[in-house]
Amino acid sequence: MTVALLFVASAVLLVLASELFTNAIEWAGYRLRLGTGATGSLLAAFGTSLPEMVVPVVALIAHAPSADSVAIGAVLGAPFLLLTLGVAVTGLAVLSRPRAHALVIDRRQPRRDLGVFVIAFSAVLICTVLPFPARVGVGVALLATYGGYVVATLRGGVPVDEMPEPLHVVRWRAGQPHTLLISGQLTAAVLLLVVGSDLFVRALNQAASALNVPTLILALVVVPLATELPETLNSVLWVRSRDDMLAFGNVAGSSAFQSCVLAFIGVVFTTWRPGSGGLISGVVTLATAVFLLAVLWRGRAHGALLLCAGLPWAGYVIAQVVTAGHLGG
Repeated sequence: MTVALLFVASAVLLVLASELFTNAIEWAGYRLRLGTGATGSLLAAFGTSLPEMVVPVVALIAHAPSADSVAIGAVLGAPFLLLTLGVAVTGLAVLSRPRAHALVIDRRQPRRDLGVFVIAFSAVLICTVLPFPARVGVGVALLATYGGYVVATLRGGVPVDEMPEPLHVVRWRAGQPHTLLISGQLTAAVLLLVVGSDLFVRALNQAASALNVPTLILALVVVPLATELPETLNSVLWVRSRDDMLAFGNVAGSSAFQSCVLAFIGVVFTTWRPGSGGLISGVVTLATAVFLLAVLWRGRAHGALLLCAGLPWAGYVIAQVVTAGHLGG
């Protein structure tokens, strides 16, 4: 199978698996009587964050030649694309809906989600100069931070009364699906994620060898385009249906997950030496998160301001193209 076909097949599998997982997770949230913010920031975010978590895990377990670069690129590249291009696409969706060109959410949501991200991701970047024992300590602290974030999110929500869209495996049936059907769809989604991630890692290795481009740079730019697609698409759909809390929670909650749980994998199980290219993307990501936190501090932001968040990612990609992928490589 050619590199292009591998990329296409893996992307299709990852998107399909994430859609199945998110749909089942929404039903799980409804069954558990969780609030809209908790469903978006925790359950939906966890479901759509699985691809970027599975990709480095599969690479490290399989001892792929470029496993270290793939894992580091996933940790840094996922929030980089999500908080820049992902937020920009969400802003574009906000601008495209009639008479409501501002994203309106509970102001506690960005303060909690983005606040956790800024603190955790700052620690992740500091880990680049720390020895391994210290990185392990930071990794444990990151997991503890995410645990506290989950508790705070669950406490701040109001149960959702409206049922989600029908479970995909039984879309023709009305009413609530059986727990076994929800579990079965979740299991199928996880299996598809593993297969899709394995195909993507293989395609990345082949592309890096053929193009003579540093694997880390490809992992920073290419991997997130596939793994962050579910978050972006879901947020657009939720914006169009005026579920702003779910839309933003999906993006910001995923970022919080990535800066804690996904980053734990990177700082503990890799050499965590991202090089200048990775550090540049990390600093830009952190600056973008601070910008978004300021913009959404009061729980409201015009779509045009959100659209501006995509400029750093576009600039980074253009710089990589101009330097043939060797900027900071």
